[in-house]
Amino acid sequence: MFFLSSLESRNPPEAAQSERSADDGPVLDSSKLGEGGCGCVYAGYRREDNLPVSFSHVLSHTYRHTQSTVRKSHVDLLDWYIVDEELILVLERPMPAVDLSNYIESKGGHLKEKEVAFFIRETLEALQHLHTCRVVHLDLKPENIMVDLHSPTPGIKLIDLGDAVQLSAHRRYVHLLLGNPEFAAPELIRGTPVSVATDVWSVGVLAYVALSGVSPFLDESPEETCVNICRLDFCFPDEYFRDVSQVARDFVSSALQQDPRKRPSATSCLQHPWVGRGGAHGGEYSKTPLDTTRLEISI
Repeated sequence: MFFLSSLESRNPPEAAQSERSADDGPVLDSSKLGEGGCGCVYAGYRREDNLPVSFSHVLSHTYRHTQSTVRKSHVDLLDWYIVDEELILVLERPMPAVDLSNYIESKGGHLKEKEVAFFIRETLEALQHLHTCRVVHLDLKPENIMVDLHSPTPGIKLIDLGDAVQLSAHRRYVHLLLGNPEFAAPELIRGTPVSVATDVWSVGVLAYVALSGVSPFLDESPEETCVNICRLDFCFPDEYFRDVSQVARDFVSSALQQDPRKRPSATSCLQHPWVGRGGAHGGEYSKTPLDTTRLEISI
């Protein structure tokens, strides 16, 4: 089962629609959960019932509602506050959970290809729902994919929709790349219009990293990384992909195409033979455990 951290409505709870003091807000825990181009995410607790929550500080003028249908699998937007020109979003906090890179490291860097395909499938199912609502995430990376450890079968929760936008059928949208370019599509770097295919590129990078433990475009500086992305400068070195199936490589290549129009949709990706739609009964995988102990996610 996949999950989404999502802004559930263009009409937040009635009680949250006026500016209030920070004293009314959540209690800060000691841990910062993450940081993106639009702000930081912290762990905390809701004052009235001690419910574990996460909350994010973003500049109010950068906030965009992303409309979505109601699903049980969403992590809810519980409340929001405007304090000193900052918007504070209070979201349900999945517990216990770790991000995808930490999960792989906790497994000793030895995942099976079938496990990688499972996490990619879960991510694609989450994106499929977002894209159906014309919402693009635009910041898909391991730190924004939480693995829910609560159930016997780990589930995926996409978090940090600070960069997400709902696309219009009548106006093209160009997104400013503010953070790490490692998982960014060429159109984000070039400043050309984004689309749902922008997220599919990021899935291709995620799959490459999880299969090999190395990043396809990462270089010594963000500038060099951007050049590699725009030149589509990547390959499948035998040193890292010796035990990876050809069908897995084909999936990565299909997602990492310069022209967004040539990339498959999330729905089409889910029909790829490597990903499969049949859970444990879908997909074609190498049986050899993968060595991702060299995993290096970010610049």
